[in-house]
Amino acid sequence: MIMRKIAVGVLFGLSLSAHAAFTSTMSPTELAAEYAAQAAACGNNCDAEIAAQLADLGYGAADIIAAAISAGVDATALIAAASNAALDAGSSIEAVMAAVLAIPGVSADVAVAGVTQAAISHNISVASVMTAAVNNGVSEVVVVQGVVESGASSEVVSAAASAAGIPATVVTAGTAAAATGTGATGAGGNTNSGRVVVVPPVVTPTVPTGNQG
Repeated sequence: MIMRKIAVGVLFGLSLSAHAAFTSTMSPTELAAEYAAQAAACGNNCDAEIAAQLADLGYGAADIIAAAISAGVDATALIAAASNAALDAGSSIEAVMAAVLAIPGVSADVAVAGVTQAAISHNISVASVMTAAVNNGVSEVVVVQGVVESGASSEVVSAAASAAGIPATVVTAGTAAAATGTGATGAGGNTNSGRVVVVPPVVTPTVPTGNQG
C-alpha cells in the first residue's frame, strides 16, 4: 500500500465532472457526504480535484480536512500539509496548533503529530510544538503521544520533552499510548492509501496578536 502524499499549493487545469454537486452553503454533514460520494465515484483518485474545487467555493482548510478525513484520507498527512501551508504564510506555531485542534474529527494526538511534522520541516523545535499543544489544553501524555506518532525519534521526543518541562514519567506514558494506538478525542488516524489532497493553510497569514510567538 502506497504511503499517502499530500500536495500543498495551487492546482492548475483540474476539473471535476460532478462539480455542480457541491455548493458554497453545504453543512458539514452534507459536505462530508458529498465528498465521500464524489471520491467513491472516481475510485478515490480525484481528491486533489475535489479539495481544489471546495477551496474555490470558499471552504477553508478545516472544512476540507474534516470532509476528507470522513472519506478516509490520512488525517496526519492532511494536518501536516495545512500546517506547512500556514507556517509558510507566516503563522505562528501557537496559532497553527489552536486552529488544528478546533477541526472536527481530528483527535488531539493526530493534531500534534501533524503539526510536529510541519514544524520539523520548518526547523521549528519540537519543544515549541509541545508547549503550544499544552498551552492549548492538550494533556502532556497526549502531547508526547502525538509527537511519537509523528515519527520523531525517541531521542528527539525525550530532549524536546525535557526542554518543554514534561517529566520523563509522562514521556514513558505517552510513548506507551502511541504504541497501543490509544487516541485522545474524536476520530482520525492514518490509513496511508496514497491519495493526494491539496490543502490550503489551516490559518490565514494574519493571526491575532495574542497568538504570535
